[in-house]
Amino acid sequence: MTAKNTSTTDERDVCMSRFEAMWDRFWTDLSDTPGTSPWDVDPTYVAQAHLHLFGSVLDPSLPVVDVGCGDGAQTAAIAQRFDRVLGVDVSPQALERAREQHSGPGVQYERLDLLHPEQAAALHDRIGDAGLYVRTVLHAFTPDELKLAVASLAHLAGDTGGAFFYELAPESGDFIRGQLENNGVPAEKFGFVFERVPLPQSRPEGTLQRELAAAGFDIVSTAPIDYQGTVSDGGRAVNVPAFFVVARAKGAS
Repeated sequence: MTAKNTSTTDERDVCMSRFEAMWDRFWTDLSDTPGTSPWDVDPTYVAQAHLHLFGSVLDPSLPVVDVGCGDGAQTAAIAQRFDRVLGVDVSPQALERAREQHSGPGVQYERLDLLHPEQAAALHDRIGDAGLYVRTVLHAFTPDELKLAVASLAHLAGDTGGAFFYELAPESGDFIRGQLENNGVPAEKFGFVFERVPLPQSRPEGTLQRELAAAGFDIVSTAPIDYQGTVSDGGRAVNVPAFFVVARAKGAS
């Protein structure tokens, strides 16, 4: 398959940041048909399945921020375990879908651009320290953008918040470019995505962990894990290389 990334703009992009424009275009163009997006996956296999990894590091007395919440499916699932969950996303279109499709008790949504740490600091001023659930958000950032995003996450966690990161591995870009079609995933499925948003950045192993540590997080655990956000035409999950990191702010017990 051929995955492309374009930088063309249209009227929707005026006054938008680079990532807001990209992701808003994605969510505007995305069909309402379930499964169109390669990461549109039942929370049973994602947020709920990860509880054994991150449940102990997220303090139930703190709000949980689902970073890059998209349409809110995982946000609503997290709210089944935690009383206060805030889904944040850079895309207004994503948030509109989330409010329409996955509202519920204890669930709220608002816009946040990780590349503007002052926004995260202002949010922390309002809600205090928070636990973080971050799923496949950081892989598209350049090195400088990653530093800004991690600074934002450190603001959100504050002194006591825990965090769970579920990210595509550096080798996932090659996998996506060359192997998905061989695994029965239609090329156009990922082509639709990467005509609008960036492919994963190629980074040295451990880059995210080092950036988190530099920003004040203690790394609790990290390991490879399959990303099961893609489904073949035959209904079979395709495992994309990924990894998880469990971390906590240095003041967390």
